[in-house]
Amino acid sequence: MIAVIMAAGKGSRLGEYTTNLPKSLLPLNDSGKTLLDYNLDILDALEIKRILIVTGFNSELIEKHTSSNAKVEIIYNPFWDNCNVLGSLYVALNHIDDDFLFLHADTLANLKIWQILEKTNGDMVLPFERKKCGEEEMKVVLGENNALLNITKEIDPEKSQGEFLGIAKFSKKTVSYFKQKAEELFKKGNLNHYMEAVVQSAIQNQDIDITVMDILDNQFVEVDFEEDYQKAKQLFGA
Repeated sequence: MIAVIMAAGKGSRLGEYTTNLPKSLLPLNDSGKTLLDYNLDILDALEIKRILIVTGFNSELIEKHTSSNAKVEIIYNPFWDNCNVLGSLYVALNHIDDDFLFLHADTLANLKIWQILEKTNGDMVLPFERKKCGEEEMKVVLGENNALLNITKEIDPEKSQGEFLGIAKFSKKTVSYFKQKAEELFKKGNLNHYMEAVVQSAIQNQDIDITVMDILDNQFVEVDFEEDYQKAKQLFGA
């Protein structure tokens, strides 16, 4: 199994924190441990031997930061400012030759979540947190036996059962599926798609085995705004 980290965006909603610094390099503590370092430590604990990091904004800073890590391969997305997450994943697909863990560099989850995820069966395994969602969250709608019916931001929060964490495990067989569905979407002239658009296609076509995983009481935070950043430092800065 390998890991693929999305780290291309600028993080503009964090204002001055990320004027020149990729969000993934924000420090979690006074020793300089970054959001990216936290996730690299998690992957080390899981004994992941190959890590692809898709970069964009000020890529050279991430390249320098990870230059001593022999497990890391940098994949630069030259279109990072003109596409969304699916575009960054797409540029990595030809480098993926195994089952893979998918994560955003700005999403921090405790090790137990990752350990459960790694052991859960399914071609697409998607962790979620049961909670009342707002408009911004990537929401999940579940049916009987926790069957995934919908995954999107564009839904009434009252109809959702929780938030998708933005981390996942995908089997090797999904690589060609992601490529095919991404190209179908891009050919329509819109590059601004989330990765979840392909998951939504799999739900509708019922052609991929999808498993959702409740994280129960474990901790995670997605760093989008300053309050998220402060929470991440409190929970994961030790």
